Amino acid sequence: MADHTEVLQAIHRSSHVRYPVLTPNMHGFQDAVAAGATEVAVFGSASETFSRKNINCSIDESILRFEEVIYAAKQQQIPVRGFVSFLTSSPEYVSCALGCPYEGPIDPTKVAEVVKRLYELGCYEVSLGDTIGVGTPGSMAKMLHSVMKEVPSSALAVHCHDTYGQALTNILTALQVTTDSKAQYGLCQSCYFLETLIN
Repeated sequence: MADHTEVLQAIHRSSHVRYPVLTPNMHGFQDAVAAGATEVAVFGSASETFSRKNINCSIDESILRFEEVIYAAKQQQIPVRGFVSFLTSSPEYVSCALGCPYEGPIDPTKVAEVVKRLYELGCYEVSLGDTIGVGTPGSMAKMLHSVMKEVPSSALAVHCHDTYGQALTNILTALQVTTDSKAQYGLCQSCYFLETLIN
């Protein structure tokens, strides 16, 4: 976030690509807009401890900050995307973003609650992040089923890290769980090497 001004000024933009800038608060939002951001993203967590360590506030405090950012973005017609570290558990082991290293298992309904709050505030999409790559197909499916009770699948994305070789399997699971074809088209993002996905 500290270098978003340099990045936004240095890149060659394409009209078919979105360039959201992470904005945890109004100061970040104002800096992003001044740097030329045309889309912003707020990012939270379903784990109180992770939220405090990552953005220095509780989940409820983060939602209040995001409400202010989303309101300001709406006034300037700037789209807002949400990102939630989905911290749930798998039956085999505790995982973060499908498991939290600080709190242990997080109930998927807690993830759903945070996602619902961001969606209701006005995020056009909420990305669910397996932030340390320990999710499994079982924990991915359980979490998505819980979230989709609160938010339409067309407003969801997943972001999978491949720390333990599960990203591709988790992406496939997300696609199988989501029956809405429009949602499937935009659902899956990954920090997974593109060559591995293609080969």
